[in-house]
Order: sequence, then C-alpha cells, then structure tokens
Amino acid sequence: MITEKMKQYLIETKDSPKKTAKQSVYENRMQKRVTRELNNFFWLCRNFPDKFLDEGREHKDETGKIVPHRRLKMLLLCLKVLNPKIEVELVLKNLDFPDD
Repeated sequence: MITEKMKQYLIETKDSPKKTAKQSVYENRMQKRVTRELNNFFWLCRNFPDKFLDEGREHKDETGKIVPHRRLKMLLLCLKVLNPKIEVELVLKNLDFPDD
C-alpha cells in the first residue's frame, strides 16, 4: 500500500504541530495511492482470490506451526484496528456488492 519511504515520512511527521503545503501534497498522494491499491486489491480478490488467500503454500510462524489464512487474518486485524467496535458479519450483511 505505502512504500517504506512513505512510512518513514509518516513516522517523522507524526508529531508535527502544523502542516506545511509540502506535507499536504505528500499526504494527498498517499491517500490517492491507498485508494488505487485498494481498488486493485478488490479486483484481485474478485478475479484471482487464490493469489490473495495463498492456500497452496504452507507458511510457518516463529514457533514452526503452519498458519492457515494468514493474509485473511491480517486483513481482519486491520479492520479491527480501524474500527474496534466492528462486527464483521453484520457489516458484510449490509454491504452492496457490485456485480461486475
């Protein structure tokens, strides 16, 4: 979604009391990039879900255990961080999914 350079920039400007014009431009670029990447991610999930789920490969964590659905779990953790009160099942019931 964002590059390491963008990540470093955000860390460095986190406590900046006042936004400069340069910061506003950078942050606008990052917002556009995130939107573009999410659109591409949605397309990938609809057209090639196996590329995201990665079920064909076995991945082990630090303890040596195989972790199934690691990317899906990370996605759900991201949802929980963004909105701690979210009930994923209820949200999915209320979403309108595009047909194409």
